[in-house]
Formats: sequence, C-alpha cells, structure tokens
Amino acid sequence: MKRGTRIRDYESEFEAFLKQWKEQRPDVEERQREGRLLWWDKGPLAPHEVRRATTPDVKWKPYAYD
Repeated sequence: MKRGTRIRDYESEFEAFLKQWKEQRPDVEERQREGRLLWWDKGPLAPHEVRRATTPDVKWKPYAYD
C-alpha cells in the first residue's frame, strides 16, 4: 500500500454532513458567492471615497496627555 492513500479515502462526519447539506440545498453555493461579492470582493474605490476613508473623523491634539 502506498503511503498516504488511506488519508485521501477518509471522509469525516463533517464532510459527509456538508455534502448532504449541499445536495439538499443546491442554491447554497450561489448565495455564498453573492454574499462574498457584497461584503468582500469590492471594486476599486473612487478618489473621493479613498480620501474619506483615510481622513480621520476626529482631530487629534498635538499632545495627547493634556
């Protein structure tokens, strides 16, 4: 027997559950992609959005311990 072949054939309880979950709900992966696009995969920001994101909202004192 080759080394490591048993590991590839093993399927954990979680993997079996996930496979069954995806079979029962085929739209799950599409909804995951939509959520990722909404929260993570953003396009490039416009210059005014970059300026707003990098400018602090609160002005700091020159010496913080006054």
